[in-house]
Amino acid sequence: MTARPAIIGGRSTRLARSLPSLGVLALLGYLVVVPLVLLLVASLKPTGLPLDPGWTLQSFRDVYSDRAFYALALTTFQFALGCMAGALAVGGVLAWLVERTDLPWKPAMRAAIVVPMVLPPFLLAMGWALLASPRTGFFTLLLKDALALAAPPLNIYSLGGMIFVETLALVPSTFLILSPAFRNMDPSLEEAAMMSGAGLGAMLRRVFIPVLTPALLAAAAYLLMVGFLVFDVPGTLGMPVGIFVLSSRIVYLASDQSGGISAYQLISAMAMTFLALLLLLAWVYRRATRRASRYVTVTGKGFRPRELRLGRLRAAAFAFIGTYFFLSVAAPLAILGWNSLMPFQAPVSLEMLHKASLANHADALRNPRIMQATWRSLWVSALSATLVCALAMACSWIFLRTRQVGGRLIDTLAFLPLAIPGTMIGMALIYVYLTLTFIPVYGTAWILVIAYTTVYLSYASRTTNGVLVQLHPELEEAALLCGASTAATLRRVVLPLIFPALLGAWIWVVAHVMRELSTALLLQGEDNTMLAVQLWNAWSGGQPNKAAAIGLWLVGMMAVATIGWQWMAARSQRTTT
Repeated sequence: MTARPAIIGGRSTRLARSLPSLGVLALLGYLVVVPLVLLLVASLKPTGLPLDPGWTLQSFRDVYSDRAFYALALTTFQFALGCMAGALAVGGVLAWLVERTDLPWKPAMRAAIVVPMVLPPFLLAMGWALLASPRTGFFTLLLKDALALAAPPLNIYSLGGMIFVETLALVPSTFLILSPAFRNMDPSLEEAAMMSGAGLGAMLRRVFIPVLTPALLAAAAYLLMVGFLVFDVPGTLGMPVGIFVLSSRIVYLASDQSGGISAYQLISAMAMTFLALLLLLAWVYRRATRRASRYVTVTGKGFRPRELRLGRLRAAAFAFIGTYFFLSVAAPLAILGWNSLMPFQAPVSLEMLHKASLANHADALRNPRIMQATWRSLWVSALSATLVCALAMACSWIFLRTRQVGGRLIDTLAFLPLAIPGTMIGMALIYVYLTLTFIPVYGTAWILVIAYTTVYLSYASRTTNGVLVQLHPELEEAALLCGASTAATLRRVVLPLIFPALLGAWIWVVAHVMRELSTALLLQGEDNTMLAVQLWNAWSGGQPNKAAAIGLWLVGMMAVATIGWQWMAARSQRTTT
């Protein structure tokens, strides 16, 4: 008769120990699963609203029977593939030059390659619209006059222009993904192949490329996902001339139709179609990154990468890096700076210098809506980053350090937002909070906090997973043996060791929330407009000079955040090695 209470007590103890994982699992289900389920339900509703009566497949029939959908799919594929190929080619060459050659001044070269991350993609697109538009672009007019051409030689408002600008924006991320793979290759593998009689071509084909394949696959999958997800560049350069990809089409249907309501079911049907592909790409990316960790070939303290002598090609290498920096940072920022000083859009000339003033900057600083949007962007980004890092730490701890229920499922759900576009998250949250009206966050800044916590959780959880894997569990076991509780061990042992990496992830999320456009644009209301949306509204409202002034202040804040992220990332590497 006494065994029953013991069993109940044991079950109660196991349940109590599982409460943290169950709580995290419930929170992830609310953040990730509920929006996706309501997105699916909305695609099966006649009106596109989850609580409305009736079920139908008519939205899928309308989408699949429309030739425009297949044209949209083709354009989206072309855009994504073009961006992937361009970013892999440029980023791969840059990573090879910095990591595997005797290129001088490598820290400065790395900075020149990574610094374009301070320029938000939609601001980069605005800069190139001013540089290469067919009628008034600076480069267009320069080439037209110099070559005496009848037709404009450049047109950035095209699919090729979109791919070009997005490629420039993606190169820094590609460089950061591929650099460790180039850096960590053991040169003895290449030397052994060459000593065995293999020529340069055979060595590249049978040693160099196979070792790099996992990293290349991971980069390719990531870039394809970004190509399918991104809105900034297609929205800036494609929408004005009727060139749509999936993300820009969703924003258009949600905001430019009559009230947006009649288009919700079409949005949901299109979103569900592409979501399956994105989840497949996310699975490929995850497997590729896991395989990449098995191909690390650093061995021993005396390891040094084999550097190829550039010789007479050194000047060409500097020219390549300089050209990339000029196209991705110097030229766009210069033309934005010029326009921010002009009272109207004017060509660059000595005659216009007398009209230069800081009036646009002063107007931006005096505008209460812009100041409110700036303050809102700061606190929303800081709070979102804090919640993201806290939740990511909880997910990683449960997955890697405990045997609680659902650890692997928690890790999968934390990774899943990587495959969900900001446009889909925005639409899904519209469905959620139009349905759950008892949670009064629709149209407020809090819905943005929820959205960004979901969107950026995958990046932060990969960071915390990587840092925890590098910490040996013996450190925590020693603290527990000395009588410390789990909470004390986390506070006094684990957190001090992972703090630099965690702070780096926090700064990264802050920077990306401040520059994010698609989710903020879909969820904007009277009381939750972000600074990026104010910039977009000024540009799309025909005020490029005002937009340029706002954009330069945003770049300044982004520069501070990015420098902090790079500094903390470097400190994290020193701490964990």
